[in-house]
Amino acid sequence: MVSGLSNNPSSVYRWVIVVILFLGIMGMNVLWFIPSPLLTPIMEDLDLSLTQGGLGISIICLLMAVFSLAGGWLADRIGPKKALMYGLWFIAVGAVWSFIVNDYAQLIFSRVLIGIGSGLLLTISGVVIMRWFPERERPYVNTINSLLPYVATVFTFTLTIPMFILFGHSWRVVFGAWGIFMAVTALAWTIWGRDGSDDARGLTAERQHEPGWRLYVQVWKNREVRLLSLALAGDLWSFQFLTSILPTFYTAEAGMSMELSSQLTALFPVAGIAAGLLCGIWMSRLGLRKPFTYPLHVMIFVGTFMAINCTGFLRVLGIALAGFGNAGWAPALYTMPMEFEGMTAEKVGAVFSIMLSIGYLAAFVSPWLGGWLAETISIHHTIFLFSFSSLMAAIATFMMKETGPSGRGYTRMEG
Repeated sequence: MVSGLSNNPSSVYRWVIVVILFLGIMGMNVLWFIPSPLLTPIMEDLDLSLTQGGLGISIICLLMAVFSLAGGWLADRIGPKKALMYGLWFIAVGAVWSFIVNDYAQLIFSRVLIGIGSGLLLTISGVVIMRWFPERERPYVNTINSLLPYVATVFTFTLTIPMFILFGHSWRVVFGAWGIFMAVTALAWTIWGRDGSDDARGLTAERQHEPGWRLYVQVWKNREVRLLSLALAGDLWSFQFLTSILPTFYTAEAGMSMELSSQLTALFPVAGIAAGLLCGIWMSRLGLRKPFTYPLHVMIFVGTFMAINCTGFLRVLGIALAGFGNAGWAPALYTMPMEFEGMTAEKVGAVFSIMLSIGYLAAFVSPWLGGWLAETISIHHTIFLFSFSSLMAAIATFMMKETGPSGRGYTRMEG
């Protein structure tokens, strides 16, 4: 606890909070995706099949699905600071454990620890933003938040192979280096993190506590929560498999080198960063959310088709379109739950818990099932089949109501 600093969302200290939070989220995302460009040497070193390699990547998502449900509840019981601190330290320890991984079981153990911490971190990040930032600033903060996975993915696909070469072709040292980064971030949050105000909406409304899991039941009754959860599941189903398998697809079926396939895949998050900035700013200025959802899911489907079926410039354009669509809707995804009428920090935590749990359950199944299908049919056909989940996300978001201040009919959250 740092004395003399306000918990009020108008305090400049909120920027200290959000910087540490965003560093943690970025590092978490690097550790999520980092096995992808290193999948071939990991599989060769530990003698793994493609299915086992896919499980090694996606096991994080299973733990994220489980502990996303616990994150909102934990933050309400012990406060966001302590809950987030536990999450960051779980990630740090799991990543540092990679230094001593010698078999598949130890690799899975490392990924399990990272997954537990990631589930807590992602869910509680929404609570922290809700508590520390007034309503007018949240779309901009959420825009930055939504860009972090894509910044992290750029780091992953552009820096991982050079780091791998620099560290004597040791994937363990690459993993462990990011673990040290997360340990420093966790220490910073332990020292300077704070809970923040529960009244960041600028209102004096009373806190609405629902005992135990009744709060989750309450928010799940909201149609918009169910639709947004379905959309996220469809998005993460295709995104997780595509980003984890695309470098392998280009090396195994297109004959590219590891370096070239990794650099080509990096176009996906680079386009995503541009999309997040443009769509986030435009969304905030227009005061609308829906135009930045379903059209972009259709763009993901078209881009994925081009990325695996075209060559040359059209292949590059396809990767860029898929990346643009995937990131372009993220600011709306993070902002819409905070705009449901009657929301409190506790309810936002519950909504994010449910939404992320369903989404990351899909992200867990996708690479694991996709790895098996890729070995059974082909990587190409599996990517194409899985891309249809983007159309499911488009239908779900098309059916949602507009929540932006310029739209009509805010979604009402009873109770």
